[in-house]
Amino acid sequence: MQAPLQQSFRFRTPEENPELTETRKLSRKPTAEIISIGNELLIGHTLDTNSHWIAKHLTRLGWTLERVTQLRDSLDSIKSCVRGSLKRHPSVLITIGGLGPTHDDMTLAGISRAIDKPMRLNKEALQLVRDHYRRLESKPKLTKYRTKMATLPQGSVPLPNPVGTAPGAKMQQSSTTLFSLPGVPSEMKAIFRASMIPYLESFHTTRPKEVEIKITGIIESALAPVLDQARKTYPRLYFKSHPRGREAGIRPLILLHIYNVEPGAEKEISEASARIMLQLAAIRA
Repeated sequence: MQAPLQQSFRFRTPEENPELTETRKLSRKPTAEIISIGNELLIGHTLDTNSHWIAKHLTRLGWTLERVTQLRDSLDSIKSCVRGSLKRHPSVLITIGGLGPTHDDMTLAGISRAIDKPMRLNKEALQLVRDHYRRLESKPKLTKYRTKMATLPQGSVPLPNPVGTAPGAKMQQSSTTLFSLPGVPSEMKAIFRASMIPYLESFHTTRPKEVEIKITGIIESALAPVLDQARKTYPRLYFKSHPRGREAGIRPLILLHIYNVEPGAEKEISEASARIMLQLAAIRA
């Protein structure tokens, strides 16, 4: 005997997800790209949780993340990838990793080559580095390895690092604002919160509204044609199903997420949710 079809859905409240609160509107969502740099990512030694974390925050702020790229520690690779991204003119390009004092920290040098701006010792960045080491040592010395972290592409604005040593950097290249963040997750998050979120919020985007529908008693291949019809009927919404457990299980479970991809489509979510549930009920009738 087949298990009965069950569906439940709920709107996430602002208390649970404050990012779903609508604030301001923009006719076209600003776009972003991420370049995550480090050999450790490509040999399977380190999982790129940084990009995942930033992706969630960009989405919550109403931004569209177009691409995430992982690179080796290579000047040529960084130069080529940054130039390729800049040709696509994202509103923001974020690089992660490679800002430290060691030989393989070469992100800023690679960016320097990509945008044809020489590396220069930045006095403001040097002061940030000096202040950090003064908290650790009674008589700090600014060695070449420490001053390396204060050497930025000409015209860069250093971003204070509240929990670490290497400052981040902000650069403007044509219509793209480029942010370079350290790869240590705690440092990346601290700079992102302090320096990037105010910038991202200045674009006055509409934050997406999201609904989660829990569906049991049906497998994903049976759900697929229902979602295809929903996508055609509601092109301003995004539908994504996430199977949980095995299809051959007693009660297969699917989590369906629906959210608006365009301003003004928030009201369509409840209508689409109701239509999907009615169609699923008809399948099992």
